[in-house]
Amino acid sequence: MKTLEEKIKRAIETNKLNPEKLGERNWYGYFIRTTELVWARNFYDGYQIEVYTEKYGEHLATITI
Repeated sequence: MKTLEEKIKRAIETNKLNPEKLGERNWYGYFIRTTELVWARNFYDGYQIEVYTEKYGEHLATITI
């Protein structure tokens, strides 16, 4: 079985998840929060995606792309 991180990365590669769409939203049974990372604050350019369960809000993963 795929890990959640692999599912998110695959979804970005196949354009089923657009990390440039910032904010909070529901996505395939998960609640996700996408934040843009800026080098001046984080020493890294990219996006941070936090994944929570849709029903209870339990934190499942944080993925940096």
